[in-house]
Amino acid sequence: MKKRLPILKPLVFACSVAMAACSSGGDGTTAAVTTVTGTAEAPNGVIAQLEHDKSFLVAAVEYTFPAAIAGITGLQPVTGATVELIRIDDDGNQVGSVLASTSTSITGDYSLALPTGVSLAGNLIVRITGNGGAAMSAMVVDQAVDINPISQFVLDKFVDDENLVLADLAVNDVIALSGKVDAFDLTATADLSTMLAQLEAEVGQFVDNEIAVITATPDDGTAVAAATGKWHTVEMGMGLHDSDNINFGTFALDALSEEINIASSGNADPNLTLGIGPAIVDAFTNFMTDNFTNTSIYHESDIGGGGDSFPANIDADGNISLSFDFEEELQTVDLMTDPDGPDFGWRYPPGSEILRPVMGGKVYVTVFDDAGVRYETTDTNNDGVKDAIDPAKRSGDEVSFDLSLIIKEGSGMTTASVDGDYGVVIMNVELDNTGTPTGLFDSTVGLLAFDGNTGDATRDMNAFNVRSIERTPATPPAVNLASTQADEPASPDVITYTVADNGKIELSPPGGGTIEGFASSDGGLLAFVDDEASGNPVDFVNNEMIVAVKLATAVDPAADLGNTSYKLYSLALDSSQSGSTEITSIGNGLLAFNAAANTADITGVNRGVVRSSDVSQVSAATADAVNETFTVDSVSPKGRVTMSITSGTETTILKGFVSEDKNMIILRLYSEDTGTDTAYELGMVIGVKQ
Repeated sequence: MKKRLPILKPLVFACSVAMAACSSGGDGTTAAVTTVTGTAEAPNGVIAQLEHDKSFLVAAVEYTFPAAIAGITGLQPVTGATVELIRIDDDGNQVGSVLASTSTSITGDYSLALPTGVSLAGNLIVRITGNGGAAMSAMVVDQAVDINPISQFVLDKFVDDENLVLADLAVNDVIALSGKVDAFDLTATADLSTMLAQLEAEVGQFVDNEIAVITATPDDGTAVAAATGKWHTVEMGMGLHDSDNINFGTFALDALSEEINIASSGNADPNLTLGIGPAIVDAFTNFMTDNFTNTSIYHESDIGGGGDSFPANIDADGNISLSFDFEEELQTVDLMTDPDGPDFGWRYPPGSEILRPVMGGKVYVTVFDDAGVRYETTDTNNDGVKDAIDPAKRSGDEVSFDLSLIIKEGSGMTTASVDGDYGVVIMNVELDNTGTPTGLFDSTVGLLAFDGNTGDATRDMNAFNVRSIERTPATPPAVNLASTQADEPASPDVITYTVADNGKIELSPPGGGTIEGFASSDGGLLAFVDDEASGNPVDFVNNEMIVAVKLATAVDPAADLGNTSYKLYSLALDSSQSGSTEITSIGNGLLAFNAAANTADITGVNRGVVRSSDVSQVSAATADAVNETFTVDSVSPKGRVTMSITSGTETTILKGFVSEDKNMIILRLYSEDTGTDTAYELGMVIGVKQ
């Protein structure tokens, strides 16, 4: 599970100092008038389109009393603009005439009284429109309503949801969501469209998750009862870190398998409590470089632990939602060895994750993303120990994505519980600093035959196809990329395995060692994560995640896959010879087969984090919309699927397997430039049937 735990705080709603005005009626009673106030702010490049001509006096006052820095760095007040109060339909179109209007002041502030009979609502908005056609709006769900790119972005997200009725929204839900987005540390750009694209890249998935929670059907207790019990996570993650002060960057790896205890919270909201139990794998790795002139590996690994707990909600469809409030934490140090205290601390914006059930609710799938800002620390009480973040000393950014499976513990399981043919997809990352600094990224698909009577899993000759990308230094910032593929093993081999009562499964490959993981209670899914490190200090690390699904005896493409859709969860690593590195995951991804299952549409938004060189600043990758039609090249009788798409010299191939019950699909993502025969992107994709 995500290691950053939430801090529960009561929601405090800010009210305007001018909450209401009173007027006297003929009978001596007073009628309250609701007044909405706020500030209009925009990126510098769009202000001129939103403002009227300024008088000399206004310009002079602005020069003398400049506006305070906005929550999104770089926003400035929109002065002298007309603010209109209107209603909109669920497509965002204006309904009826303007209900009321006013203008912003020289500091961008406005105040507007709601007409009699008009109340706060999700379909009531305030809008400013400029001569150039630029416009920004905000939902009037509170008496304090700022108009800025965040308010426009949140409104657009609600309008884009086809199943949502704006008038039915609970105003407190919208207030809470807008406040969480406002807490992100964002940087403005020169125009509104670019600002909205940046918001989509940095907080789009978060807002989509929050809206999904707002619109979900509450559970009647059935889903809570099904979810309670002991679960086990299997997850692997990758991340990028940077430094604000020096030419220094980090590629990070996570490997985690830990126990999760889910208990009912009774009739409370949230209705679940998730308790963290001991881990069998908990490893973190940093590969640190200054353009390969100096490189090092930091690696820490621990088992056991646990003890933390946090709340969650489950809806009627079994989706578990987790919310994380703004959090601040300090580096953990031993004062015996670090008497001056921690050197760094972190601030994390709010977060939201949704776990989707599959295989009859025995497995959950998600992608955890985590982003934090690193700061240096300071001694606030002059006792010689640094005890707090110094907000004036920003040190860098740290962003990661983790592909995670959460498997419900079985009971009374034996080796015989895992039996038959399984399709396997493996994601592997190897970091080697023993000589030339090398990163090796592998992704594998293959068939493995388990025999529950003997405890042997057999790989036939060439049953596994391995695609690899090797990354080594060139003249900075460039790197050398070499891609290969191979079929393994050269001759049949046997992997022995055991299955414990609770579903814990151990593999013993021919080369030695043990890989630990868990099987679902019906044996339909197997998942493993492994961490290997060597050297003193550590100079070699290998992390891998293995996912396997039991295969059907027969699959008919049209009958079994035709017109079916799968919600997609992915993790991919993209490299280029220019030296850039990008970690991506598809947000709101959907794989939809046509009726004959000979094509498949993939839609969603590519989200991620990118660094143009090993020592460059980390930034959100462009949130590109995905709308592609793949050709389904083949579906084998047992459910092995291959599909591809080519655009110019770029070919992307998805290869993997459909599970026996057709409720899950696991795929290897592989992209290459066919003109140079160089691979540049590898990853793993997991689909959950809708």
